[in-house]
Amino acid sequence: MKIHKTLLALALFMSLLFGCSNDEFDTDSIQNYKGMIASEKTLPADFNEIAFVRETGPMFEYMVNKSVNSSEFEQTWDLYGFENELPIVNFKEKDVFFIGVTESGSCPYKIQNVELSSDNKTITVPLSEPEGLCTSDATPRTFVIQVDKEASEKIGNVVIAESGYETKVPFE
Repeated sequence: MKIHKTLLALALFMSLLFGCSNDEFDTDSIQNYKGMIASEKTLPADFNEIAFVRETGPMFEYMVNKSVNSSEFEQTWDLYGFENELPIVNFKEKDVFFIGVTESGSCPYKIQNVELSSDNKTITVPLSEPEGLCTSDATPRTFVIQVDKEASEKIGNVVIAESGYETKVPFE
């Protein structure tokens, strides 16, 4: 009887463990922004050494990269360590931004919209507010969004809005 209870407890634990992990890109469950082409729980291996850190608290860390052609896109895709297949992007019409953040493992961020300033020089990326109680761990997340090339050419600033704070993040 003890063996059955132990196996039952193990099976329950394993179902909870595997049931909470979903690294596949799913536009309905992860985010709803129409320009989103990928999202994975990944960041560059040296993220903590190269990420932009806010100068004042809270000390959020971000990394933003821009790709304007397929060669840059593939290199940046590899830099961030994506495992899914490289999406197809029409670089005659679109540019791509990689937005790397850390998030709570129990409360993943969503991007439901990206706001372009009236002068087309700044995009603001609001990260969703957590729902419920969240763990204080910092797990990786990179969003990949595409922006019309004409608008993208003027963009000089990326602002990430998180937990009521806006942070201007330099990008390459």
